Parts: sequence; C-alpha cells; structure tokens
Amino acid sequence: MNADVLTTRAADGIAVIALGSAKRIYFDAEMGDALTEALDGFAGDPTSRVVIVTGRAPGYFKGRRSPRRPAVSRSKKGETYG
Repeated sequence: MNADVLTTRAADGIAVIALGSAKRIYFDAEMGDALTEALDGFAGDPTSRVVIVTGRAPGYFKGRRSPRRPAVSRSKKGETYG
C-alpha cells in the first residue's frame, strides 16, 4: 500500500487509519479504494473494536484542490452549474 495514500496500525483493540501525507492532502479514487480495503481488513479482525480515521498532514482536507481536478468556477446568484 502506498504510504502517501494511507497508513494503518492497530493495538489494544483500536485501529487507526491515517489518510494522506505532506505530499497528498486530497481524497481521490485511489485513496477511496485503499480506505475500503483497510476497513475491510479491520472488519475481519475480531480484536479491532474501534476504528479511528484521521489525516496525517497539517491542514488535511481543508478544501484545497486536488492537482488532478480543475477548479470549478463560482456561479453568480441565480445562475446554475451546467
């Protein structure tokens, strides 16, 4: 698993999934797949009673754009997105 996508650890019945890294501060399809895989893994582990999902980088998910997705223009009042 790519450490820039997410990392996992478990101890004393607590599983932690840390998303992203200093280089990757956005959620994309690759991260969604990795998160699903990690959650499935912990679901099959009877010793994991709690799963904590967190971000690793400061400012993670603060609304910054993915470098792979273009900016969306803002509409003026009364206009709709097409």
